[in-house]
Amino acid sequence: MDTRRSADKPVKEFNISVPWGHITVKAWGSADNPHVLVFHGLADNAGSFDNLMPYLSNSFYYLCIELPGHGKSSHFPANLPIHTTDYIIVCRLVAEQFKQKKYIILSHSLGAQIAMMFARVYPDYVEKFIGLELIPPVLPDAQRSVKYVKSRLELFENIASRGPASYSYEEALESFSTNRYADEVLTKEAAEPILKRCLQQQDNGRYIFTTDERIKAYINPLHDMRYEIESFKTDPLKCPTLIILSKLNDRPRKKYRDLISKWQACNSITI
Repeated sequence: MDTRRSADKPVKEFNISVPWGHITVKAWGSADNPHVLVFHGLADNAGSFDNLMPYLSNSFYYLCIELPGHGKSSHFPANLPIHTTDYIIVCRLVAEQFKQKKYIILSHSLGAQIAMMFARVYPDYVEKFIGLELIPPVLPDAQRSVKYVKSRLELFENIASRGPASYSYEEALESFSTNRYADEVLTKEAAEPILKRCLQQQDNGRYIFTTDERIKAYINPLHDMRYEIESFKTDPLKCPTLIILSKLNDRPRKKYRDLISKWQACNSITI
């Protein structure tokens, strides 16, 4: 196997037709190689991986999938909230498109949550799983479940009733770089490859984000962390799994200590 790394991997973009429009794919490498499905995080897009690709082996075909409402992909059908399980359908449509027996998955943040659910629901598709900064979905406990649903629906309605904000380029860069999970901040070098795929310039010279704002109000499955831990006993990840958590942010390790300990108890999972 050729394990060389190179900045000159061939790269191309194309669309996959889906019932509501298209999914955009940014592909790196040769289609003759084993296929790696690459999934980005919340409000990000395929540009997330531009700076990483030169460091990855030339022996694989990397398919950076832009989830609906992100990057250049079509939004989900209008007027309804988005549920995280909607994205599992997307994963399966993508897997069916390329007609491979097995895929390696490389995923980040929300993309890793979705891809992990996909790997558990459809284990026959997944050969190996890699989750960067994988944290569990925000799961309300039983006492908060009704309030959780109400708050998400109210946020969805608020988003639907307002128009998109406009920014100068510098304002858009600042907003995108700083409005991140757990107050993390992206460098300009990390932010700009993503930003150029989700900004649209208006006639007045200002910019709007094309990312579907409904993702701010997406709804997670209605069960608490105890349920998640119990379900992992009966339906674990069956493929070899690598979960990478940043040393710069220990919040996931503290907040999800119990679930992470269950992951670590699985022979197939390395953290």
